Amino acid sequence: MGQTALTSLHIVANTSSSTEAFARRTNEIAKFVSGLGRQNDELQRCVACENGKRLTLVRADPTLKERTVDDRIVRCTLPLADTIGTTNPNTIYRKAKTIEELRSAFGPLIESMEELVKDADVVLLGGTYFVPWALLQAARNQGKPVVLCYAGILSMEIAHLPDDIQSTLKLMEQDFSDPNIFYIFPSALTQKTVEGIFGHPVQNSRVVFNGVPPEFFDCCPVHKKEVDVAFVGRNTSVKNPEFMLDLAREFAKRRNGRNIHMVTKVDPKNTLINELKKASVVVHEPKDTPGLAAFYSSTSVVLCPSHFETYGNVPLEAVSSGTPAFVSPNMGVTEVFGEYGLTGLITQFLDTGAVAEKIEQFIRDGLSVPSTVRSQIRDKLNWPHVIGKYLDICASHAVAPQFIPEPQTITSAP
Repeated sequence: MGQTALTSLHIVANTSSSTEAFARRTNEIAKFVSGLGRQNDELQRCVACENGKRLTLVRADPTLKERTVDDRIVRCTLPLADTIGTTNPNTIYRKAKTIEELRSAFGPLIESMEELVKDADVVLLGGTYFVPWALLQAARNQGKPVVLCYAGILSMEIAHLPDDIQSTLKLMEQDFSDPNIFYIFPSALTQKTVEGIFGHPVQNSRVVFNGVPPEFFDCCPVHKKEVDVAFVGRNTSVKNPEFMLDLAREFAKRRNGRNIHMVTKVDPKNTLINELKKASVVVHEPKDTPGLAAFYSSTSVVLCPSHFETYGNVPLEAVSSGTPAFVSPNMGVTEVFGEYGLTGLITQFLDTGAVAEKIEQFIRDGLSVPSTVRSQIRDKLNWPHVIGKYLDICASHAVAPQFIPEPQTITSAP
């Protein structure tokens, strides 16, 4: 871990744990921030181990209000019902037509966050949904430097929502275009995509690949694989789970006896889930980290056919466990694969038959990820090393001479 420029550092950041709980209750936009949870956990772990570092984590909950202190880590939960007057932000999104109206409607939540950032050295934002957006407003109002760890492309994750809500959320997304923000991108692909959305290059930025938890490096390789092919991830169109149904039908035609397993949220009313089960695909509920590591280890090949991902934690976790993962070229993690000699796993998912044949070859040959590659990834992409980069960036930005608030003058929805 690198040495930071400050002997003491107070970071105020948003966390996603309560937002995930909110998503389970409302099934709305908050469900797209789940990838931040692990990053938050690792940030807390590193701060707890470093003298001079303090961390205040801010989250929103439909009704809960609480504050807990754990040594150098403070966790604050702000209730939506008591601040913005509704437990569902969509109510605001439907009414607000300008960025000024959004700031006004979220005003009480922003004011509550201002109290939390008053003595911050730097504000670290995770994602671009309403909680980090409100925290950005609080930081601007208090003149605090901001680092934005870009997770997910909001406008690419809301296509299923009504047009009026999409329009407002795109206004919110554009408000993150600010020359005073320092951006951390998980991949160059993410940076390029965001620059296309903002309509201009992003100057103050750095690409920092996501980390890998130790459980995936520590799991013991299983020589007799129980699972031939696996998919792990959300059942959403951008992840392209439909490909697994096509593959199941291809395997049935070939009569090769290969089994397919999926780890995803099991909704008995979901049409695709039911079709997958009819095609003999075994569907598992999401697993905890040790369980997922064991699952990867018992699998011959993991498939990641996503149409787009800013990064892709699943394939990196799989290869760290020793299991080959075929990844779509539309995923940011391909940059990691290129750096560590895994370009042969980058796969077009346009021809199901060709993918099926490639899977057969890997299984027949018993191919796995070389231990040398796993060691290199462990050395460079263990979470403490990655979080050290975040802390260095936060520290160097915190000592910047000044922070001049320059919110974008966005007046109406596109």
